[in-house]
Amino acid sequence: MVFSKVPYILLSVLFFGFGASAQEFYQHDTTVKVFSGSRELTLAWCGGFNNPQFSEADINHDGKKDLVVFEKGLGVMTLLNIGISAGLPAYKYVPHYSLNFPAAYDFMLLRDYNCDGIPDLFNRGNDGFEVYRGYYNAGNELCFTFYRSLFYFNDVTTGGVVNAFVNPGDIPGIEDVDGDGDIDFVAFYITGGYMYYYRNMRVEEGLPCDSIRVKLKDRCWGKVYQGFYREHTLGYSCNNSGLLRPAGSEEKVTHSGNSICLFDWDMDGDMDYLDGNVSFDELTFLKNGKVETGYPVDTMTGQDSTWQTGGKTVSLPVWPSAFHLDVDQDGRRDLLISPSAGSGAENLKCIWYYRNNSGAGSADWQFVSDSFLVDRAIDAGTASYPHLFDYDKDGKLDLIVGSDGYRQAGGVLRSRLSLYRNTTIAGNASFTLETNDLGNFSTHSFQGASPATGDVDGDGISDLIVGHTNGTLSYFKNMAASESVVPDWQLTMATLKDLASADINVGGNAAPFIYDIDKDGKKDIIIGNLYGFIQYYRNESTTPGVIRLKLVNTKLGKAKSDPLQNFGNYSAPFIGKLDPSGTDYLLMGSNSGNLYQYSGFQTGDTTAIYSLLDGRYSYIDSTLSLYNHPATTFGRYGNRRSTVTVGDIDGSGSYSLIKGNVRGGLEFYKRKVYIAQVPPLYDECLVNIYPNPASEVLNVAWRGVYEKDIKVNIVDVAGRICITKQLDSSLGNSSIMVNSLPSGLYICELHADGCRYYRKFTIVR
Repeated sequence: MVFSKVPYILLSVLFFGFGASAQEFYQHDTTVKVFSGSRELTLAWCGGFNNPQFSEADINHDGKKDLVVFEKGLGVMTLLNIGISAGLPAYKYVPHYSLNFPAAYDFMLLRDYNCDGIPDLFNRGNDGFEVYRGYYNAGNELCFTFYRSLFYFNDVTTGGVVNAFVNPGDIPGIEDVDGDGDIDFVAFYITGGYMYYYRNMRVEEGLPCDSIRVKLKDRCWGKVYQGFYREHTLGYSCNNSGLLRPAGSEEKVTHSGNSICLFDWDMDGDMDYLDGNVSFDELTFLKNGKVETGYPVDTMTGQDSTWQTGGKTVSLPVWPSAFHLDVDQDGRRDLLISPSAGSGAENLKCIWYYRNNSGAGSADWQFVSDSFLVDRAIDAGTASYPHLFDYDKDGKLDLIVGSDGYRQAGGVLRSRLSLYRNTTIAGNASFTLETNDLGNFSTHSFQGASPATGDVDGDGISDLIVGHTNGTLSYFKNMAASESVVPDWQLTMATLKDLASADINVGGNAAPFIYDIDKDGKKDIIIGNLYGFIQYYRNESTTPGVIRLKLVNTKLGKAKSDPLQNFGNYSAPFIGKLDPSGTDYLLMGSNSGNLYQYSGFQTGDTTAIYSLLDGRYSYIDSTLSLYNHPATTFGRYGNRRSTVTVGDIDGSGSYSLIKGNVRGGLEFYKRKVYIAQVPPLYDECLVNIYPNPASEVLNVAWRGVYEKDIKVNIVDVAGRICITKQLDSSLGNSSIMVNSLPSGLYICELHADGCRYYRKFTIVR
């Protein structure tokens, strides 16, 4: 299948391959090594972790199980297994395999439903369980094609066909519950409390392997009820009422928000499970007594409400969820545990690893780490802000990283600044962690740390300005003797004020950048913010060492990130050189993850309206998500929070781009390929397509188009227009027959209002 073999950079070459002006674009690069002491951070540029869900799959068909990581609202990260022996897991970030995954919603679990040894994909679709069939393409890369959503015949109540339901946000259990050789499904009922067991009848009805036929077998699987308290009620019948609170139990706020990890804890042949709930930081373990007691159905006979009592108890804010997979490749499936809730969740020590040392009938689960994978990555907690600056004055750009912060007790965030010194030698680019608390920044208890450096007080020495989540800035004056020595940044104004002594506050999520925007020889401050615009404070200092700033414009150049979104845009500006042209450009991060490239400021005219050159610079967004799911609504952006810094890190004369994201990690891109530039190409959630992958028909819908006549093109990977349709924009949608096109990757382009909007999709048969 052509789709899987298209590298990220090739898309840029193909779809910007028209026009006159030469420009280079950026490609993922994971070759720049990062060290912490002598230990290499082998996942340095993977982008970090916040709420990961885990599955195992052989993504490159080499016989070893790799890790597939999914985060709600973001998508897929693929980690290749490079371990050389069982018991010593080692993984490498290889982002291009994630291109082969469809969009998933709420949860994503990989299981083999059709007996072919290839993992298939399950997620929550519009109707509940949604299934994609896995296969290997000609390049031995794991790919997927849509199979079906799961429905069953309800012969008890309605007598009609009903969807196998999954609560929004929940993670269901998908395992062979009855031991008959096909996978079954367990999910909490719509009101919570008890679990529905959807039995797969493929084996019982003698259906082909490539089949799933579910039947609602039990409305109260496990004979257990999870009410408003930490302890579960055992021996429960669905007809019970008037449940009493167990003595000494702890009440929880609600019983919605659950994750089910089915696994045979003691290897006795029946399915036990770990239950994670949004109201608690611990997992509850439920022991299945079916085998020991001879019960005819699965029946939970014991529980550990703070697993594991007697061992390392899971305590992972908020809403821990467990995943059962063979992490160390020793033939026994281990446990990885991570938080499911986004807000207030642990964002650093967020992957707990328990190794399975059990034998038959003897449970032995040993705690290994609370920072599995995270300790091999650059991870600054939540929402990272990278900044390149020659800190040690050796002529090489070092890397300073701030973030919205690390979770503290009670769920609040507190920020630090980390310094990665540029230790490049003889063309081998590398960084080494110097400190994760530069200048003891953590002692100030700031929430949010977006760093910017430059001489803002006119004394010839680079100061430090830091933006905060509440929209304010702090001013750290450089007390060093000169610009040629390591800075000595001292907090001078905890809240930076303008020349009228008013607090500078941009309304939320201040992201400053220091640049002489009016070309008067003095460094000004421009500030991105929650609303997506840039505020401009002119430097009016007349006395060296004294900072004087005046607000001139709250919407500089009318530049805006995610311009179709009214709130929560998170603009983050960078101004500098991006290519060999020698021209400075404005590059802005955004909530959607896209990077917006602007020009028009170079003359110093601060009243000018800037020109948007590109609405998705280099096709860069969050590497976790490249598609929109049909279940998402128009105007909904993934909360990816891109921030950006660019510079020549190895002295080669070629630029590198480092991007931060909402997960608190970093992604690295290298500028490599000359291509030509075309008129602006936007990705603004104006266009939605489904199904994706498609087979016979592609449905295209749009909104926010003002021109009466629009054109829709289907373009292949060679840049050829395969199908074109002229449409009336008032229709709002259209169906396009694609049954004549071969399988592969395509772009659906909508031309309207002098712009191009697009969506990627695949055709699979």
